[in-house]
Amino acid sequence: MKRLLIVLVAVLVLWCAAADAADYQRRIYRDGREVDVKTVGAYQTVIRSGGREELVPSAELTWESDTDVRFGYLYAPKRGKVNIRLAPKPKASVLVKGETGRLVFVISRDEEWTGILYDGLIGYVQNSTIRLVEEPEAPKSTATLSYKGNTRVTTKVTMRSEANQSSRAVVGLRPGAPVTIFKLGTTWSEVEVSGWHGFVLTQHLTDIVPVEESLPSAEEDTPPDDGIPELDTTDTIVEEINLD
Repeated sequence: MKRLLIVLVAVLVLWCAAADAADYQRRIYRDGREVDVKTVGAYQTVIRSGGREELVPSAELTWESDTDVRFGYLYAPKRGKVNIRLAPKPKASVLVKGETGRLVFVISRDEEWTGILYDGLIGYVQNSTIRLVEEPEAPKSTATLSYKGNTRVTTKVTMRSEANQSSRAVVGLRPGAPVTIFKLGTTWSEVEVSGWHGFVLTQHLTDIVPVEESLPSAEEDTPPDDGIPELDTTDTIVEEINLD
């Protein structure tokens, strides 16, 4: 009985430590102040601070330990869903099924598993189902999403998992959203929009600006952007016809 009690106490201590670590890792800071993240972005993130929303460089975000925040995006182009598990084990309970293309915070990584923060939940995915956003893949430009050159229409632009019309539709995005461009192509471009990573037709990108000119720097007093459009997934996604 005494031995069982010791084991139970040890398990309780480990559980509390894990819970504290999880809460610790959920806290995101900018300039020493805790902020709420509305939309995750590898290079531009929408945060709430002081009751206002701001689009800020993701490089300015840190964990409470002052370590840099890393990012990745879920990748399952065939199934469309990724199992996010409670522990880094193949048979561990599935917390939630994450959607392909979703950008996430990366907490840890080993040879087989990556720890992530997904919608406030800490879980683990197999390395084959996530792509890390590394420094060599730094974006080239930013732009604004549009439909036939218009940024104020309700017709959605389809983001896809690969650069072709037959690949999986990831999400429908409203025009007017800020875009980070990783690879600008003649027909398709690899982009990050409203917390999603994938490919859109280049014809839907307007106001393209080189990234060094478009991203706010730490030295600049950049006013907050209060006009970030909401991502609405309830409407019907309208497929575009490639005019190229």
